[in-house]
Amino acid sequence: AGDLERLRERSLLREFDEYSDAKQRKLKLFRLEAVRAGFRRAWQQNDYATIANVAEKIPEDILHEDAMLVMWYTNSLTRLGRNQ
Repeated sequence: AGDLERLRERSLLREFDEYSDAKQRKLKLFRLEAVRAGFRRAWQQNDYATIANVAEKIPEDILHEDAMLVMWYTNSLTRLGRNQ
């Protein structure tokens, strides 16, 4: 079970990296759980710019529906010295 969870997490993080590298202004198709996994990893690595950049690519209403995503995003903006 642990191995399956690690494989799933790795797959989600790969998908998040695609979102991060995407040149699009707004993402139309994305998996919320991949965004959560990516935000979690970026927060642990103190990579606040990645959180802010990906958050700006996803629709604002989707972002604000998830309390953890909002928390990571607003705290990242604070740490980067940006106003919301």
